[in-house]
Amino acid sequence: MSTEAYAGELAMLRGLVATLRVVAEHGDLADVRTLLTEHQRDEQDAYAQVDTAPDLTERQARLLDAIRTHGGEWNTHRALALYALTDPGVVQRGTARRDLAALHRAGHLVLVDDPDNRHYTLARKGGS
Repeated sequence: MSTEAYAGELAMLRGLVATLRVVAEHGDLADVRTLLTEHQRDEQDAYAQVDTAPDLTERQARLLDAIRTHGGEWNTHRALALYALTDPGVVQRGTARRDLAALHRAGHLVLVDDPDNRHYTLARKGGS
């Protein structure tokens, strides 16, 4: 399994961090915001070129990548926390709930339906 979600991701992030260090030292917050906006646009373009899950939206593919990267239990609250970082326009619980359900229907996630802890985990090859 590759550690990069798309080719060149690590180099792009290293470049962003180096630039942010200089701007934070000598620039202002508006410059930092501009850099982060540009990075988000570049990253979205890179994700659009990756065709790992053609039936998923870009947002769902990023969610799946985060689940693969970080593992663990994923519920609506955790998906919303990710969206707050990656998709600031996505704030509704229903969107997160539908995205998790879509990943489950596509076979990427396993639903753990405990009464007090309903969540999803990554489906493993050859079973859950």
